[in-house]
Amino acid sequence: MAKPKKTSFGEEFEPILLSAWGSIKEHMDEALIDKTRRAVSEIRRYYRFKNVYPSKIRYSIPRNRAGYLAAFGQCHAYLSYIHLKRLQNVAPSEIPRPNSRELVVTILGAGAALEAYGLCLFYCEESFKIRKLNLNVVEKVKEWQSTRNTVLNRWIKVKFPKLDISTVDIDADLAKDDCIQKLSYHYDQVVMTDILIIYNVLNEIEVRNATKVWRNLDFILKICDKRLLVLLMEPCAPKARARVDWLIKALAQHSRVIDVRYDEEIRLDSPPTEVAFEGTGIGLNDRLFSRVVGGSNPALQTSIRRTNLACIMDPRSPISQEEMQKQLKQVDIKRGKKGRFAPSAKRSEGEQLSMPLDTPFIA
Repeated sequence: MAKPKKTSFGEEFEPILLSAWGSIKEHMDEALIDKTRRAVSEIRRYYRFKNVYPSKIRYSIPRNRAGYLAAFGQCHAYLSYIHLKRLQNVAPSEIPRPNSRELVVTILGAGAALEAYGLCLFYCEESFKIRKLNLNVVEKVKEWQSTRNTVLNRWIKVKFPKLDISTVDIDADLAKDDCIQKLSYHYDQVVMTDILIIYNVLNEIEVRNATKVWRNLDFILKICDKRLLVLLMEPCAPKARARVDWLIKALAQHSRVIDVRYDEEIRLDSPPTEVAFEGTGIGLNDRLFSRVVGGSNPALQTSIRRTNLACIMDPRSPISQEEMQKQLKQVDIKRGKKGRFAPSAKRSEGEQLSMPLDTPFIA
């Protein structure tokens, strides 16, 4: 696998911001730069829980998508790389190896799917070999799709030209009752997941929806038929803790935790995860965040605070293999894309199947 090209982050990031705005220009002009500066300040205020909570942000609006990307996008793109590099030191054997150079990753609340960049950066290093990345992208806001296509096709593909990326877009809301039904439409793709990424999602979901979120998430955890690495990384603002801690506790009850850290400052000040000014006067960061140009601009964020968790979920076996085989003989398996099981007419009258109970949610 060829090493990624060494290009400026700002040079790669500008088309993504233009896509979020819905602009067909090649570069951000001063009017668009000014709008983005103001959008950055507004979005950051929301995520600091100042007056308006993040759950109230409407990402169907271009201004909010552009403001979010400009405020956090450069940092978010590197988080999965940093997370995996840490696990390589803590528990290297737990990192999924590509099967025939192929990896399946499911991203919840993907947005622009910036996490895919850090993932590719890690797996394309010398210690890993990957030729194809299958992405299951779960996102409720359809308007993110055009920006996501820009990220995957105009950014990541340029950086990793020999990497084949296949994407399945799943329109589903983790806080809705119909999420499992929508996930089941893509059962055959989701069931093969090697890594499940939950980044910057819970902060935008109110705690009162925790039971629904767990039920929908637990559906994925139950159907995966191989060892699953779950990566969680969420904001740790004081008022956001309640939205995050419940899931950490729930995962700890049903998985094997290999690393957990609360309120950690992640610094992005050295290659290959450096976020910095270009120093050219014309780079995107120079124009967006330089305090020399345009007066009081928002500051460039070169570190980020996060609560993060990495855990291993082994395939669940609620009943013994012997009992499982016995019951399978009584069932005709007619599994389509929804993974449904149809009872066989051969079962004797009055005979019942002992189906496992759902794991109760514990807050």
